[in-house]
Amino acid sequence: MVLILLLYMLFASTFTLGKIALEYISPILFIAIRMISAGILMLGYQYFFNHSRWRYQWRDAVAFVQLTVFLMFIPFVAEYWALQYVTASKACLLYNLSPFVTALFAYFLLAERLTRKQWFGLMIGFLGFIPILISQTDIELLTFHIGVISMPEIFLLISVISSCYGWIIMKQLVKERSYSSVMVNGVAMLWAGVLSLLTSLILEGKPHLYTVNRSFYGLSPYHYALLMTMLCTILLVLIGHVVCFNLYSVLLRRYSATFISFAGFVTPLFAALFDWIIFGQLAPVAFFITVGLVGCGLYTFYQDELITN
Repeated sequence: MVLILLLYMLFASTFTLGKIALEYISPILFIAIRMISAGILMLGYQYFFNHSRWRYQWRDAVAFVQLTVFLMFIPFVAEYWALQYVTASKACLLYNLSPFVTALFAYFLLAERLTRKQWFGLMIGFLGFIPILISQTDIELLTFHIGVISMPEIFLLISVISSCYGWIIMKQLVKERSYSSVMVNGVAMLWAGVLSLLTSLILEGKPHLYTVNRSFYGLSPYHYALLMTMLCTILLVLIGHVVCFNLYSVLLRRYSATFISFAGFVTPLFAALFDWIIFGQLAPVAFFITVGLVGCGLYTFYQDELITN
């Protein structure tokens, strides 16, 4: 159980690290650097250490394009743009919509059936997000709104929905087409990084860093910003794509996928803790109301499977 908590603590830290990085670099450019670095790392590992699984067939090109766009490009660009305006804990919490959105995709696209209890769990889960959507930071209130929902929240919802669809494509490539998950991730990340770089040049202009009035062992503001950007990139690649990836695989041998997925509702609590420690931001009451309701929704949705396992 300790390893499961460690997994989700590390996952929560990726939102915090992303928030820190945005103090020094524009969001899309940072995604480009992160994705290209992670893609090269994963493809390098596949080629040199597991070359027998190195394969690509042109008939799967459309699926790889979909994976690149819907799992890597849209979700990360939308999430990091939104992180400029929302707390890391709120972004992390909204990603707890993923099990519910994935269930709906499976119902409509894959014809998977849902029980009445699961529908009830979905309803609790979706309604549970209302408090945190209404609760907004001062800077978030200044952004464009559609009704009571802010543009950053809309971008986060787009990120969640897109990534859920992307995971369905991933499942098809890994399980039905027998690709290595490392190979698939590496290809999608590399091309998403290239696409992000082109998008950054168009929307954000010439690559640049934001300098702040901070120093470290005599470094200039520019070199300090460069150091922090590099440090956040390295930590995100290592934590998100190496440690969490392998730790999740290890945990799947000891626990059911259902239980691990259910335990993910604790992730926003870690993110809220990091927000308080690093940024001095206390989560509002609405945050904990949503966490509680989402936990109830997830338990109701997974109850039969959790009891069986």
